Amino acid sequence: MQTDTHEKKEESKIAVMSTSANQEAMEKAFNQALNNLMWPMLTRSNYQEWSSHIQCNLEAKFLWDVITDDKIERRQDWLALGAMLRGVPSEMHPMLLSKKTVKEAWEAIKSMCLGADRVKAVSAQKLLAEFESITFKAGETIEEFAIRITKISTDLSGLGDKSVDEKRVVRKFLRVVPARYNQIAVAIEMFCDLDTLSIEELIGRLRAAEERFESTVKKVTKKTDEWTTKNKSRFVSESSSSSSE
Repeated sequence: MQTDTHEKKEESKIAVMSTSANQEAMEKAFNQALNNLMWPMLTRSNYQEWSSHIQCNLEAKFLWDVITDDKIERRQDWLALGAMLRGVPSEMHPMLLSKKTVKEAWEAIKSMCLGADRVKAVSAQKLLAEFESITFKAGETIEEFAIRITKISTDLSGLGDKSVDEKRVVRKFLRVVPARYNQIAVAIEMFCDLDTLSIEELIGRLRAAEERFESTVKKVTKKTDEWTTKNKSRFVSESSSSSSE
C-alpha cells in the first residue's frame, strides 16, 4: 500500500515537472517570437500598412492599450514609445520624444501622414473614383486584381471612409471580371448570399475557374502544336508544288 502511494506521488511530481517544463518552453518560444517582430520603416506613402503593422506588434506586446486608453502606467507608455521609434526615421525621434505620451506621438504621426480633414476628404474622393473605375488590366490574374481592389478599401477605411465595405468590394469584383468568368460570376450571384460571401471565398471560387481555364488553354495549345508539327511537312510539300506550277 505504501509502495502504491509512493508511486502515485512520484507520478504526480513528474506530471507537475512536465507541465512546468512545457510552460517554460511556451514562454521561451513566445518571448523569442516577440523579440523577432519585424518593425517596418515609415515612409511618405506607406502609412496605412505601417500603422496596421505597428498596431499588430503593440497588440502582441500587450501595449496597444497605451494608445487607446488615457489611464496607463508611465513605464508602459515609455515601452510603447520605444517600440514605435524602431519603425520611424531617426529624424522624427526628437519630435516624438517631446510628446507627453505615446498616444500624442501616435496622433502626431497620423496627422503628419494623413494631413488635415480637408486633405483626407480629397484623398478619399480620389480613392472612391479609383474604386468606381477599377477594371482588370491586360493579363492580370484574379489574385493580383484582388490585391489592388482590397488595398483601395483598406486605404479608404484608414481615411475614415467606411462606404467601401467587403460586401461592396465583392459586388464590384463580380461586375468587372473578364468575359471568360461571366458564367461563374452569374452562378455566384444566383446561388450565393453576397451579403455574407467573403472576399477570400470569392477569390477562391474565381481562382478555381481560372485554373480550369488555363488548363483548357494549355490542352488546346498543345493539341494545336501537335497538329501543326504533324502536318508541317505536308504544308511545305503543297507549297513547293504550287510554286513549281
